[in-house]
Amino acid sequence: MMRGLFALLILLLPLSALAQDLPKPLSTEVSDYAQIIAPDDEAAISRALTELRNTTGVQGTVVTLEDRAQYGGSDGLETFATRLFNHWGVGDASRNDGFMILVLAEDREARIELGAGYPNDTDIRAQDIMRGTMLPAFREHRLSKGTRDGTEAVINLIARPHAAGLPPPEASHRNLIDRAMGLIFFGAFAAIFGMIGLKHWRRRHCPQCGKGGLETTREPNRLPAEHGSYTVSDTRMTKSCPHCGWSETRLLPLPQRISYGPDNRELRRERNPAYRNRSSGGGSGFGGGSSRGGGASGRW
Repeated sequence: MMRGLFALLILLLPLSALAQDLPKPLSTEVSDYAQIIAPDDEAAISRALTELRNTTGVQGTVVTLEDRAQYGGSDGLETFATRLFNHWGVGDASRNDGFMILVLAEDREARIELGAGYPNDTDIRAQDIMRGTMLPAFREHRLSKGTRDGTEAVINLIARPHAAGLPPPEASHRNLIDRAMGLIFFGAFAAIFGMIGLKHWRRRHCPQCGKGGLETTREPNRLPAEHGSYTVSDTRMTKSCPHCGWSETRLLPLPQRISYGPDNRELRRERNPAYRNRSSGGGSGFGGGSSRGGGASGRW
């Protein structure tokens, strides 16, 4: 019996590790970890999501991250989005009508993740929103606008009709054909280019000159202490353009503050108050909803 329990523990360890890697919500409406949403757009998104919840009970949330690899998302965009949705418990647990807008700035990926309560044909409308509203803005480097417009479209074309007991507005016949052809094309494209790395093909673009090849580096931010010691509680993330010289540096708080001695040996670890405050979030929290993987994905 003990062997059985030990085997079960080994099987559960990877799932536990994945859950620990996931980010915490900064609020129930917007968690802009990538800091790509302009203040006016973030305020508008928060108002729209709050009004939606107050009038219909439907809960939606917007999440932006630099990439998914640092959160254990190497198993793919769709799997990562569903895991994050279910870990947070977006939406009402009895209706499962929540939704999540996920934008990964460095990966150049986005996802509309729908709760398990939405019918399968809602995925078609989600794909229309992704392809017709969000991706065109993202390709023009307008991540904030694409996120805001996409959120408002999901609210008006999916969440509100569903809450009223109505089907989502029917997608046009042409859109259905386009979607089918897009899936066929994407499958062929992935088969041809998958082995050489799609991520390298989707080059990052500079917000100043628009050229590809934007570089991102991360390094620990050392804070000097007494007698040659130092602490690390943030990661210094710098984006730079090799073409025009544009650069941007941000500090991202780490979950723990680590103290090191003069010989670079680790002395102790403690909770980082900055990370805890950043991740505490506001509002009344999520409702325990879940997703089965419905929705739509896009890449630019």
